[in-house]
Amino acid sequence: MEGETILCASPRMWHSLWRETQYVMSGLAKKNRVLYVEPGRDSDESRFVEMKRTFSSHLALNTYEPLENLIVIEGVGEVPNFREVLPRSILRLTYPCVLRMNAQLAVQHLRRVLRAFGVKSPIFWLSTPNPHVLGRFETKLTCYHNYDEFPNFTKNARIKALLRQSDNEFSSKVDVVLATSQSQCRQRKMVNPHTYLLHNGVDFETFHRALDPDLPRPADISRIPGPIIGCAGWLGYQIDVELLNWMAKTHPDWSIVLVGPNELPDSPAKKELQSLPNVYFLGKKSRTELAAYLKAFDVALIPYLLEGYVLTAYPMKLHEYLAAGRAIVSTALPELEPYHSVVRIARSPDQFIDLVQEALRDHLPESIQARVKVAQENSWDCRVEAIHQILDHHLQAKGSVSGAQNNYLPTLRSLFDEN
Repeated sequence: MEGETILCASPRMWHSLWRETQYVMSGLAKKNRVLYVEPGRDSDESRFVEMKRTFSSHLALNTYEPLENLIVIEGVGEVPNFREVLPRSILRLTYPCVLRMNAQLAVQHLRRVLRAFGVKSPIFWLSTPNPHVLGRFETKLTCYHNYDEFPNFTKNARIKALLRQSDNEFSSKVDVVLATSQSQCRQRKMVNPHTYLLHNGVDFETFHRALDPDLPRPADISRIPGPIIGCAGWLGYQIDVELLNWMAKTHPDWSIVLVGPNELPDSPAKKELQSLPNVYFLGKKSRTELAAYLKAFDVALIPYLLEGYVLTAYPMKLHEYLAAGRAIVSTALPELEPYHSVVRIARSPDQFIDLVQEALRDHLPESIQARVKVAQENSWDCRVEAIHQILDHHLQAKGSVSGAQNNYLPTLRSLFDEN
């Protein structure tokens, strides 16, 4: 696939913590033009700040080009659904209306983007399942990148059924679904046979720098006594705070270091964690800085809760840790089972502690080499190449007879789906 225009209705601000959307779009931009339309809602801002920021986007397109062939376009504001305060009975009536209103705002903005850049028929890339945005302008292909199980988010519990209905409808209508985990893939394949498994990857060269002996350690982590038991990434609902508390209290000689935006839900457990003398919150770091922090980790953690949407998660930090050669200890996430040879998987809090102690002694060159090899095989370059093949097939199939499509599709499925 080359020379196409991809219209990405992104769920993430370009400058936010880099995750799958930014990595995939920067990879696709090497051979195609990407119009990266940011969401109107930035979770780092208040509603008032958001309204001020996005007001001008209703009048003119605000754009910049951070990479060659990739243009970032500021989004327009959204109508809030007030899911946190409205009773479920009211949300059943108001949520579908808000979904339609936000779709109308988004479609009007996307049409302006297409006119401004002279695009008639883009590949439309979406990650937010709103069925009301589909079929509103001409597209070559519509692709749903499903990177999380949104209906199972804790904060979405009161509208879970509505979100599931919307996701199913959306998944059934798009041309292609790319799902991050086995569970997400199975869920969507029930309504769309053109669903493919596409795990998260890693910017291998960036994170592999952690093994560079000349890479200096940042000042804030250099002052922390070892051994350093670290976790890097977004700190939110998925983190098992009780597990971290227990580990820090039972091993006061360990330094528990948390690198990333601290968005842990308010709770007594969070307050306790922040008060412990051997727990360090170092805040958000840029992706280019992370390798230096991982270099300082003696053990890297994936301390996720085993409930809700987390059970379907395929953590991005998995391959980032592996590229850095770190010894990893994780809770028993289903998606990590295939990596048991390079990840220590704990079935209980006691075993988690035991495995951290074991990992502290596992820095043999052959162990590091095995981890790095797995990361190399799961780079974002590999993922983008897979996307090229999938989308190429569906672009060709739209212009060919159905027999040719049917002959080629099993080969694609053997490469990319869950079997």
